[in-house]
Amino acid sequence: MKEKILKLIQKDNTSLNELQKITGLEKDEIEKIIQELTDEQLIFLNTAKKYETLKNEYRIGILEKTTKGSCYVVVGNRKIMIPSNNLHTALKNDLVVVEETYENCGVIKGILKRKNNKLVCEVKEWKNKLILVPFNGNCEINLITPQELLKDCIIGDRVYTNLSNESSDDNDIIVRNITKIGHYNDKFNDEIAIAISKDFDIDFSEEALKEAQEIPQSVQEYEKDNRVDLTKETIFTIDSIHTKDMDDAISIKKLENGNYVLGVHIADVSHYIKPGTHLFKEAMKRSTSVYIGEIVIPMIPSILSNGICSLNEGVERLTKSCIMEINPKGKIVNYTIQDSVIKSKKKMTYEELNELFKGNPIDDSYLPFIEDLNIMRELSNILTTQRKKNGHIDFESKDINVVKDIFHNDKIIEFESRKQDEAEKLIENFMIAANETVATDFYWRDLPFIYRTHSSPNEIKLEDTIEQIKDLGLGKQLIKIQNAYGPKAIQNILDHYKETPVYSVVSNLLLRSMSKAQYTTENIGHYALALDSYCHFTSPIRRFPDLMIHTLVNRFNGKDTKYEHLEKLHDELTKIASHSSYKERQADDAEKDYLKLKMAEYMAEHKDEEFEGMILDIDKDKVFIRLDNNIKCLLDANGNFALAFDIDNCKKVLSCKYGKQKVKLGTRVSTKATQINIPQKEIYVDIKEIIKENAKQHVKKLEKEYL
Repeated sequence: MKEKILKLIQKDNTSLNELQKITGLEKDEIEKIIQELTDEQLIFLNTAKKYETLKNEYRIGILEKTTKGSCYVVVGNRKIMIPSNNLHTALKNDLVVVEETYENCGVIKGILKRKNNKLVCEVKEWKNKLILVPFNGNCEINLITPQELLKDCIIGDRVYTNLSNESSDDNDIIVRNITKIGHYNDKFNDEIAIAISKDFDIDFSEEALKEAQEIPQSVQEYEKDNRVDLTKETIFTIDSIHTKDMDDAISIKKLENGNYVLGVHIADVSHYIKPGTHLFKEAMKRSTSVYIGEIVIPMIPSILSNGICSLNEGVERLTKSCIMEINPKGKIVNYTIQDSVIKSKKKMTYEELNELFKGNPIDDSYLPFIEDLNIMRELSNILTTQRKKNGHIDFESKDINVVKDIFHNDKIIEFESRKQDEAEKLIENFMIAANETVATDFYWRDLPFIYRTHSSPNEIKLEDTIEQIKDLGLGKQLIKIQNAYGPKAIQNILDHYKETPVYSVVSNLLLRSMSKAQYTTENIGHYALALDSYCHFTSPIRRFPDLMIHTLVNRFNGKDTKYEHLEKLHDELTKIASHSSYKERQADDAEKDYLKLKMAEYMAEHKDEEFEGMILDIDKDKVFIRLDNNIKCLLDANGNFALAFDIDNCKKVLSCKYGKQKVKLGTRVSTKATQINIPQKEIYVDIKEIIKENAKQHVKKLEKEYL
């Protein structure tokens, strides 16, 4: 019957109802066959609501969208641009059928699969009727919603509708179902709406929760069999004061030969969440925990992530221990990876530990660990020095915390840069060492694996970036070095600009010239970390690749290494790596969307105030400004300042139309908001004044001292 239906569609485009009449099959049977043919990419539903076979001139690809809103589908090594009127209800990340209409431009003919079939909307009023408006604000579709569906809704309600793969020539979508999320005034509703819009489930399935509840909340005696007992060792955790799910603990010893024995002990989540279970399937689908504002949407149920899987103080926990012997030059000379059981002696916090490292008095409970902490600091400094020699790149941190006044209705006070002090750096160094060790172990054993990789930047793009940095002044001779495109050279450039006012600009330019890190089954190394092999092993509570690697460690403990099994496993891991990379990007986008939303809301309340900032970047027709309060905004193209200047995107400079004045990146300016689009999460400002002592003048002052 499947072949018969395919032939019917090949002969003439056919609707579902027509197929049902011709074949006499029940609707459910027809839909199942149609789904199989669609999954096999043999047919698709076109804009006329009829099934059509894929013609030779059609292409299949993922619909991508730039930050500036341009849409395209990558076919081979070409980008086919899709004008907004040719999207036909397709959304970012959908798998689509595209026809090229003229050179490098095309039209969406149909949607094979929605990447996220949940569209989050807000109820608004228009012409005395309730309507649904996409929550993201940048969705080029028209929603036609029967009023009957909205009878229990009020203005400001947030809902989502499940989308089918139907497409439409006029970009219309008929809403057939809605599920209420809450009201925009509800606490944490912004965070939840953003999470759903980024393809994350808020609730776990009943089956997964049932499995979680059946897992004992303490280590059973039989579970300790064949594990190394480390419960008497001095092992402790170091996390943020707010952390509830501790998945890594550390230990240290110094040998008589001067070498260090570093233990990195990771919660053995794979002991509790095994392949084939509902918990494993849900963790794989979610792929990562999502941190949005003050809420966490966990990868595994909190009864596990905060309970038996968390390395809580004073209780036994099952772990996988990576024990490394490291010489005084920071080289790992020996290691073991083994199943273990530990009992954390203390939950330390970054906040308290940093105070201790600065010589400030803290709680006496840290006193028994002072010797171990001093050895750890010693080793961490060695690792930092070695990583720097290798060319590890440290970009300026872009992480921002939203600070609220809990005594005044959670009113936003500021946007604070997250600082990384010595305690955070210590943990980062130790986790990188463990991740590198595990990845190297699997690489030399030539086993299927999920690596964390970062490819080298495009040399032409990087060369252009370096030329732009030269135009900023300060340290031009620095850039004239050999191996100008290696990670060590990039780190040297960042170091030279670190204490200058234009460091943010330099870091941003270099970061934008880099490719994105991702998960792959092929080991191409990690450019930014300057490592030949790297993976994510140390956070199995919140990242699925880490949990999968723990599962692989279990699997390859002397078992199941037949070639045919390895080949099949490699294919499975390739799919997992691709999905994990996608979900990681979605989680990052969710956090960015939340920040941009809160920044727009904050500026709406301070619209009449002037803020100082810096021109951070110039890209095509947009000028990006970062205010001193960490808020990012765009120069209003219709403002007085923009109308007086032309944009030179190649040189990244603004040239005055009425004189010789040029405004470069790094120039400090005074701004005032002109337009704030909260749904689009965009802030537009006009430059009121160029601050006389701008970045260029600062640079001239520093050149004498610095060079």
